[in-house]
Amino acid sequence: MSTKAPQRLSPEQRRFAAEHLGLARQQAHRYARRWSMPIEDLLGPAYEGLCKGAAQFDPSKGFRPSSYLVSKVKGELLHHLRDTGFALRISHRYRELWIKARRWLELDLSDEEIAMRLGINVEEWLDCRQACGQRPLSLGTLWGL
Repeated sequence: MSTKAPQRLSPEQRRFAAEHLGLARQQAHRYARRWSMPIEDLLGPAYEGLCKGAAQFDPSKGFRPSSYLVSKVKGELLHHLRDTGFALRISHRYRELWIKARRWLELDLSDEEIAMRLGINVEEWLDCRQACGQRPLSLGTLWGL
């Protein structure tokens, strides 16, 4: 596994990132509420996304800084949740099925109807639902910290 050395921000890039700290906090709060996680667990990845965005932002491409940085922060938060959000490792296939099925769950469709719409058998859907249907917990919560 190769790890890339972190890129140092120039003083200008650090100022740019500091001007947008509120944006990273806002996104971290949004994901904390959505996933019922402590905000402290998400601030680090949000700030990391902000720094990556500040290092890569190019004003000559015509993007608004906030639009560009939000996408970088959200991406980093999603990577963090994918990598640490589940107590069990869940296959990509199950996670994709879960994402597709959530809208049908909100419509209160039966398990049989959801399985049919996903093109899988009911047993596989029930396994997917059991694996993915739990809210992610922080390790601190699991260990009673």
